Amino acid sequence: MKKITYLFYLLTLSVFSQSQYVYNFKNSDSLDSYIQKNNLVFHPEDIYITKDFESFKAHTQTSFFASPIIFVFNKEGKYLESIDNISSERKLSNFKRIRKKTDKDQPSLEFLTEKIAHYNSGEVFEDKHLYTYTFVINWMLVSGEQKPIIIKLLNEWYGVLLRQKRAGENIKIILLNIDVQDHWGLSQTWRGYVLENLNRSSDK
Repeated sequence: MKKITYLFYLLTLSVFSQSQYVYNFKNSDSLDSYIQKNNLVFHPEDIYITKDFESFKAHTQTSFFASPIIFVFNKEGKYLESIDNISSERKLSNFKRIRKKTDKDQPSLEFLTEKIAHYNSGEVFEDKHLYTYTFVINWMLVSGEQKPIIIKLLNEWYGVLLRQKRAGENIKIILLNIDVQDHWGLSQTWRGYVLENLNRSSDK
């Protein structure tokens, strides 16, 4: 029991604080339903999840475990910057304003992509460094008072990037859902431990 408690202590250290968020396990059907009901303009081919529980644990222990936010990487997969709602429109509509200097203190794109899979097919993401920029948009199935604002923000971000792509920009968009997933195949006992510790952390 001490080992399990310590494991979840490490897991929840870096979980972002989102007021009133209640974690529950999700699957491709619940993601599709949420997207449809909330009129998100997401294209299915761009939607990814963390591929297993070990990947999720590793993800939570970095600054990449936050939502909603955009992380930007260059062609070599080096981290450039994060983009939030304050700077989003200005930078997403004009890539010249995106930071060019890499941040060596942040994990690379490979750190993320080796831990994700397509939400429906389960196919593992393969990063071949084919794109000038890769934009990772973290999102969750939020509810409550924050939801309308977050839905609008996600649609705006994704919409601007799609327009850039259609205009000829060589970019990759990854819509990374960072909820816990049925896909991992955890036992009922472990599912209970995960939800108990994550929800305890989000209530703080």
